[in-house]
Amino acid sequence: MLLRYNKLISFLLVLLFCTPSFANFNPDFWPYIQERMFGVRTAVELPIDNNELTISGPKRAASGAQVPVSITVNTKRFVKIYLVIDANPTQHAATFKLTNNTQNTEITTRIRMETDSFVRVVGETANGDLFTHKTGIRASGGCSGYMDVHDPELTKNLGKILFKEKEGYKTTRIKHPMFTGLQKDLESGGYIPLWTVKTITWVDKEDYIVMQADTYISISQDPYVKFKYNGDVRVIAEDTKGNIFKKWTIKKYL
Repeated sequence: MLLRYNKLISFLLVLLFCTPSFANFNPDFWPYIQERMFGVRTAVELPIDNNELTISGPKRAASGAQVPVSITVNTKRFVKIYLVIDANPTQHAATFKLTNNTQNTEITTRIRMETDSFVRVVGETANGDLFTHKTGIRASGGCSGYMDVHDPELTKNLGKILFKEKEGYKTTRIKHPMFTGLQKDLESGGYIPLWTVKTITWVDKEDYIVMQADTYISISQDPYVKFKYNGDVRVIAEDTKGNIFKKWTIKKYL
């Protein structure tokens, strides 16, 4: 009887921890990440159903190299939005610097995830106060997976910016390999050197910044950003090798 009981307990434990809804998202990473990024400042955890600042994504990603996440901002009090992936080798994925024109917005991007993790957005006010919201996503292998550094398709049309405008949303995609520095080159046995897009800036027809993104290795290959903004923009991006890429989308520049 005792043996049967122990088997039942073991089965229930396996079921509990192996079912997707009980994925092992480790909450212990965040205090250390928070201290490293923000020092003594503590981010207030927003309720799941709050309507000011939220982040969402798939419960299980089809590919760890291209995980879509969406951030919604329904307040004008945030001037910066940080995107953080708790369990990644480099947790800070991006910082979005907002302006008066983009403080109420929706931002969609694609990230790399090395393992199951909480993915969170941190909003910073002009006074330096921090607020955070998180979601759990299951994914793997997105940061260190093999890439053929010699594949010409990775750098073909390097820096080409694809831009689309529809129903008040601006979509930008930049052709770039976004080498993380963690991917192995099977031919040499070493690691592919880090090479990423580091800033993407959207400016209006008067050259005022609409929004700027500082991006790091946890942003996916061919960086993708879609955000809500009613108005014309042009796009300027720079990578870690100093290459400048531009897309002139306003008629006065064509």
